[in-house]
Amino acid sequence: MIHKLLGSIAAATLAMATVPAIAQDEPEESRTTYSVEFLRFAPGKAETWTEMNDKYWAPAAEAAGLPVPTVHWMMDGEWDLMVIREIPRGLATFDSHDAEERDRWSAEFLKLVGGEEAAKALREENGQLVEASQRFFSHTHP
Repeated sequence: MIHKLLGSIAAATLAMATVPAIAQDEPEESRTTYSVEFLRFAPGKAETWTEMNDKYWAPAAEAAGLPVPTVHWMMDGEWDLMVIREIPRGLATFDSHDAEERDRWSAEFLKLVGGEEAAKALREENGQLVEASQRFFSHTHP
């Protein structure tokens, strides 16, 4: 009986060991990478954030040729809102201090707001609207 059990375990182990080797020969399908950010607003500040997003953040992404983030209002839990942004080149986007996507977005944002001083003021205001935030990165499995 013990020999049958050990034989079964050995056979199963061998089968599992060969599966990754077979899978490695297959070309990997591309994945889509996302930034998922949760926000909790300071009391009474959610509407102001929404107005700023609609007027500046989302239009800058669109003008830069980037995917416009999707906003989800949370119905329960500790967060008010979830923002999902597709990251076009995946985590490779963060391999450089000079990411082309960020540069394009920044250029369009500066055009929309009228320059660096206005951009700085909006960033400071945004910082006062958000009480807490947390960001995660995810990707799809093809």
